[in-house]
Amino acid sequence: MKKYFLLFVFCIALMAFVTADAAPAAKSPTIRWPAVAGANYSSDPEMLLATLVNFRVQAEVPEVGNKLIALIASPAPYGLAGRTTAHAFKSLQPGQYDRVVILAPGHGPSFENCSVPAVDVFMTPLGPVPLDGSAIRTLMYSPLFQMHQLRYDGVKPHERIHEYEFAIESLLPYLQERLFEFKLVPVLVGDLKDPKGNTTENTMTAFANAIKPVIDERTLVVVASSFTHYGEEYKNTPFTEEIEENIAHLDRLAFEQILGLNLSGFRSYMKRSKNVIDGENCIQILLQLLPVHTQARLLAYTTSGTVSGHWDNSVSYGSFVFHDLDAPALSARPDLVRPLVLRKPEQTASPSQPTSPVVKEGEKEKSENPQ
Repeated sequence: MKKYFLLFVFCIALMAFVTADAAPAAKSPTIRWPAVAGANYSSDPEMLLATLVNFRVQAEVPEVGNKLIALIASPAPYGLAGRTTAHAFKSLQPGQYDRVVILAPGHGPSFENCSVPAVDVFMTPLGPVPLDGSAIRTLMYSPLFQMHQLRYDGVKPHERIHEYEFAIESLLPYLQERLFEFKLVPVLVGDLKDPKGNTTENTMTAFANAIKPVIDERTLVVVASSFTHYGEEYKNTPFTEEIEENIAHLDRLAFEQILGLNLSGFRSYMKRSKNVIDGENCIQILLQLLPVHTQARLLAYTTSGTVSGHWDNSVSYGSFVFHDLDAPALSARPDLVRPLVLRKPEQTASPSQPTSPVVKEGEKEKSENPQ
């Protein structure tokens, strides 16, 4: 009997060994490495955090008792736009939102519809930001969304949509500094033309309707956009005199339509003025996502021309917040989120092509420390 018992134990152990040996190794997460750390913002974690805290402390924003549902902020270099951009994020509290949907324009290769990178994590100097796989799978049910693999080598430049795109990456540290921990739905918005080659309100409605299923009560929508891009670099020189005043006028006309939540008015303004606003389509989608009783506020505004003193090329920055007047502000939940992990990323994506959209000429950063 003892002999059979030992044989039985041996067989069980052998089966366990074989099963363990045959089990597939745990899949390593696919990481989207920082592309503009050290260019658009500091790559040093402690310096980056100190910069963000400094921006937040200096920002003055009204206290609002209603729920913040969306915001518009510029992803431009921190030394130029950071103080303005920080206004949009100041009211956020740790653990207040579980999910953040970022709608950003693609500044690199052109592509149709909307694209999500096929990654598990975005990495910044303030730590990893995991993607919300369930929400992204929901988006992928729509033919209006596609997923692109990340490949840093052996791929033609026009196929590198997400590898070196700065818009989503640059806004993540602002969110991390305030929320600490959240799941990300990163969406690049491309060419949104219908089969007839037109970008209509119905087209925008279709994209908004595809996004709505992933927006619940603890989801924040963030639009990455700057405003007037003036100068030869942007092929936008409608005037050559009184440049500062004329840029402010162009921006004010756009802001009036956004503050009035007027999609038709914003579309008419863009058609009439032919202004260059990189997040134009993102803003149009956002205006379709907002509840009926939404109040919009402009918290801060400046231009790169004002900051740098150079007006040959200038980009405008405005921070907007949108509150649902029918809902109270969400409570903070600091006990449910982990603190930031300050660690310089062990890898940084270095663009190998000169066309990679790291920093525009009119927005060059002079220092890693933009405080």
